[in-house]
Amino acid sequence: MSSVSPCLPTVFCFAGQGSQYYHMAGDVMGEHAVFRQWMEIGDEIVRNAEGFSPLEAIYGAGRKASEPFDRLEHSHPSLFLVQFALAKLLQAKGIKPDMLLGVSLGEFVAMSVAGMVPFETALRAVAEQPQVFAKTAPAGALIAVLAPESIRDDSAVLAEATEIAGTNAAAHCVLACPAVETNRVLAELRRLDVPFQQLPVPFAFHSRWVESAKDAYLAAVADLAFETPFWPVWSACLAAPVEHVDGPLTWRIVRAEMRLRDTFSAIEARGGARYLDLSPSGSLAAVLRQDLRSGGSEIVPLVSPFGGNLKRLSAVFDAGR
Repeated sequence: MSSVSPCLPTVFCFAGQGSQYYHMAGDVMGEHAVFRQWMEIGDEIVRNAEGFSPLEAIYGAGRKASEPFDRLEHSHPSLFLVQFALAKLLQAKGIKPDMLLGVSLGEFVAMSVAGMVPFETALRAVAEQPQVFAKTAPAGALIAVLAPESIRDDSAVLAEATEIAGTNAAAHCVLACPAVETNRVLAELRRLDVPFQQLPVPFAFHSRWVESAKDAYLAAVADLAFETPFWPVWSACLAAPVEHVDGPLTWRIVRAEMRLRDTFSAIEARGGARYLDLSPSGSLAAVLRQDLRSGGSEIVPLVSPFGGNLKRLSAVFDAGR
């Protein structure tokens, strides 16, 4: 297998909660057997472990892509599966990563693709996480905001009711808040005339409002073992390659701020890369482009809710030959 670009290292990028939607990668499911096979394998694992079908949750009749895919026990393993299956499709077409970059849930995908934790083990752990938070954490919200993180300093409401859950670009951050404050926060963002999107996530991940889940979470991952990766795995939690993984680090991935901008900057400082965005919505590509103003790096989204997936994938496959 070869990297997509002979000059730039290839980075497989995996996103977290908020990038999912109904019927994601449906055309890929119908066209590419490797993608479909991994989805079906994962579907059987989750059905046996959790009693529901991710394939039915994603592709079931009567759902529109515009509806919020916000039932965490369904979206969590579904988002993991789609991104993992896309990575396996790329590898089957002869495209390997030189490194992997994960954000939040995407870090678990990256670790599994890199061989740090077996596919079934990682998928089962991801599928179990929603129950942990449902039992131990209060309801909350994540809101993507087209503004710098300093927006909290300019608003008494935001300073009081929110935390920075992630900094994605110079003018793109994610705010976390408890559910009881959501309407007040949204009203304040409207007053400030700031573009925003409430993500389809029922908890305020990456903030103090999930701290109550820590003990139960660590107990749930206590038996996980991690191997040396085949390729370097960059963590948006650490803004650096992962040196050692254990249960406490996986909790930090869920609890600590997402530092995508710092991670991106660190890779760019090493000479740049060709970033393949394996998120279902192309959300990472959209964010990365905000700060990539010049230089030789490339950002390639593979899948989008607006179609054209097969054409984009075909172009990537051709470039990798």
